[in-house]
Amino acid sequence: MTRLFVVTGAPGSGKSTVVPELVRLSPGNLVVMDMDELLDDNGRLLGIDIASPTAEPIWPAYNGLWLRITELIRRSGIPVLLLTPGLPSQLPEGRWLHLDCADAVRRKRLAQRGWAEDQIAEALADAAEIRKLVPRSVRGDVAPERCAKSILEWLRGERFGKTLSLWGRFRS
Repeated sequence: MTRLFVVTGAPGSGKSTVVPELVRLSPGNLVVMDMDELLDDNGRLLGIDIASPTAEPIWPAYNGLWLRITELIRRSGIPVLLLTPGLPSQLPEGRWLHLDCADAVRRKRLAQRGWAEDQIAEALADAAEIRKLVPRSVRGDVAPERCAKSILEWLRGERFGKTLSLWGRFRS
C-alpha cells in the first residue's frame, strides 16, 4: 500500500494555513488532509468537542477513523499527507515530520485566536513534547508557499529514499 506521510504540529504551528498551498503545489498526485477538516466550525465531531479533555476517551477512535480514511485513499495508489496535532504513538503509521515555530510566534498566533493563557501554556507544552518525539522539522513561521515547498521536498525525499536536512536550510 502507498505510504502515509504525517505532518504534526502543536496548535499555532501553521498546519491549517499551509494546507491550501500544499494542495495548490501538488495537484493530482497527493491527497492533502488536515485532521481539523472533519470538525464543524465549533471544533466538534458528531456534537462532541474533540479538543475537550472530556473527549479524551474517544481520541483513539478519532485517530483510528483517520487511519481508516487514509487507507481507503492509499489503496488506490495515491499517497496521503495528513496534518495533525497528534503524536506517533497515537497514529503509529507513516513517515513523520514536525511543523514548528518559535514559542513567541505560537503564543502570538493563539492569543490572536482568543485562546486563554492556560490553553496557550498547554500548546507550548505540546510543542516541546513534539520536538522531542519528532525531531525532523520544517518552519511554520515562514510564508505558506515556502513552508509547503519545504514539506513537499521532505515528502519527495521520503518517497524516493533521500535523506534531507531541511531545518538548517530554511532556518534563516
